[in-house]
Amino acid sequence: MIYLPLISILLLVGPALAAITMTRSLTIRGHLVFLGMCILYGIFPFLLTWGGMGLAERFGCSAEAIRFRCPSSSWLGEVISGMFLAHWLAIFAVPSAIFGAIGLLISLRLTLKRSNANTPVIPRTGLHRSRHKVVAGVCYALSQQWNLPVLGVRIVTVILAIVIPGFIFLYFWCWLAFPIEPRS
Repeated sequence: MIYLPLISILLLVGPALAAITMTRSLTIRGHLVFLGMCILYGIFPFLLTWGGMGLAERFGCSAEAIRFRCPSSSWLGEVISGMFLAHWLAIFAVPSAIFGAIGLLISLRLTLKRSNANTPVIPRTGLHRSRHKVVAGVCYALSQQWNLPVLGVRIVTVILAIVIPGFIFLYFWCWLAFPIEPRS
């Protein structure tokens, strides 16, 4: 039950980072920071596995099938076993990081073209978070966009966040992706 939202989140991290840079009109430095985060996300499962192997060697743990046994404590063997199996997360993290890096490079190229042409940077999104906010202004912006009651959108958002574990990450992504409305 929980695996589908977890897999969805792992697959969408890279494209979500690219979408944030495309909708927020970040600077070149911001693009490079997000590109570094995307690359680190792609290699993190391998770094975690490598660290687990180093810990197993340091504490003299022995491998038994897919588990490690450590002479000093049993919990350390469980931690090292979990770290060692983290390389399986690369099945989802590496393609996500590749797609995200491609999107970030495209967005960086468009930003460089705009900065060379001396054109003003205008956000390309029509959806702006509202200043009338309880948490982030996302629900108010959605209610204004679709002409729905704000309270209804907030109630549906809370229900979806409880029922669908990955929905809170979608809300967090909307918080990061959409800029706050300009002052009038």
